[in-house]
Amino acid sequence: MLPRFNISGRVRIALAQVSTRIGDIKANKGKHIEYIERARSEGADLVVFPELSLTGYLLRDVAYEVPRACIEALEEIKKACRNIRAVIGVVREVRPGVIQNAAAIIGDGEIECVVPKFYLPTYGLFEEARYFMPGDPLKDLKITKDGFGVLICEDLWHPEPAEALVRLGAEVLVCIASSPLRGLNNPVEGRPWIDHAWTSILNATALTHAVHVVFVNRAGPEDEEFFWGGSRVVGPNGVELARCKTMEEDFKICEIDLSENARARRFSSFRIHLREFHHALSKL
Repeated sequence: MLPRFNISGRVRIALAQVSTRIGDIKANKGKHIEYIERARSEGADLVVFPELSLTGYLLRDVAYEVPRACIEALEEIKKACRNIRAVIGVVREVRPGVIQNAAAIIGDGEIECVVPKFYLPTYGLFEEARYFMPGDPLKDLKITKDGFGVLICEDLWHPEPAEALVRLGAEVLVCIASSPLRGLNNPVEGRPWIDHAWTSILNATALTHAVHVVFVNRAGPEDEEFFWGGSRVVGPNGVELARCKTMEEDFKICEIDLSENARARRFSSFRIHLREFHHALSKL
């Protein structure tokens, strides 16, 4: 049986910062199985892949053609998830012709749950709302039994999803992303602006909610875009614990101590939650 996370213990998390081939589910499936086996061999409890890792990101109309292939690929990937969990980016069809950008959480050889993306970016180069249906927070928001919740890319650029998952009991927030390279010509401290932006969001989320945050981003080229990588783990004090390379595929194991969450909460206002602010926001 797969060991459950101990919220007072240590967890080994594998960051699988891969580059995938657009629409080539068969090739992508093989890469997932390869990385899952590598993570298991290195003693990882959880391996995390990027957003839409099984399909590629810039799908456009191809998005409608891949859900069945995703289901078939997940059936094979499940068999590889022996004594390890995996978070995998997929396209799922919720009813005929209605699809979602989603994350499949696999463990014990089964799909534990599938979590959809809530905020669909449709600006600049992004056009997700043209193809995908957003998740419904009232029915789709969930965490695993052992306390980790999954968000997808743009979801973390809004405060509500992370706060909701933590209030449900998440001790680890996993954010999978396909964030393309932006701001190369206006770097911040020698790094592209997009790296600076994600650093700010990830550190603030971990610090504000006193949780560990795991960020796994795509790396490498796809069509006319390039994904910059930079996957990492941030501790509950807002301090970075591990980081992958930028601009290329990478794989890294990070061991985290979940007891640090409780320690961080002793010196924060984490326990105070004024629901009245949400009520006020709903009236604006």
